[in-house]
Amino acid sequence: MPDRIAELKPRPRERVLVTLSGGRFFTIPAEQAYVLSVGLEISDAEIARLDHIDQYFRGREKALRLLALRNRTRHEVKTALEKISIESAIREGILSELEENGLVDDARFAREYTQTKAEARFMGPHRLRHDLARLGVRRDVVDAAIEETFGGETQEAQAWALVERKLGLSTPDEKSVRRLAGLLRRKGYDYEVVNRVSYELLRRAGNERAVEE
Repeated sequence: MPDRIAELKPRPRERVLVTLSGGRFFTIPAEQAYVLSVGLEISDAEIARLDHIDQYFRGREKALRLLALRNRTRHEVKTALEKISIESAIREGILSELEENGLVDDARFAREYTQTKAEARFMGPHRLRHDLARLGVRRDVVDAAIEETFGGETQEAQAWALVERKLGLSTPDEKSVRRLAGLLRRKGYDYEVVNRVSYELLRRAGNERAVEE
């Protein structure tokens, strides 16, 4: 027996809930529902069209809600759409639309992420590379953002800013140097930078021995 439209129910934001006699239901824009009526026999092709419309608007609204909270990577939005069962072709269409409108931009995200985390939390390049890879940002995009944030002597200057913040007015000793070296490594600074900072701290403390790794 062919499906028929069992109910058309207005929903918020100018949407209409379309319920079929077989139990399936779709939420579509009111402008897409004006040709529908209760009792209307509906073909498989029309059901597929309603499903496509429902997925598109459901997926797009989900993405926009996420982006209203904070910037997201393409991978983050894609994963969120997968979790609500948006089909691949529809999902890619939504993502392409968001990118064309500048709402999803991995290069911008990577730049802002590295700059913010470096300045606010003193994170080093290795930690940031790991975090951005986990968020699905391509390696070449990550490399460009890291280079922009840590180019020249920026990385070492930032490592010293963190060390001086932790030391305050106290004089470093071997124990505190080891502790600070461990902190710099956990924050993701290059080992060369960690060693240079450690040697200088040990020199100030009157101890020329390198910090053991």
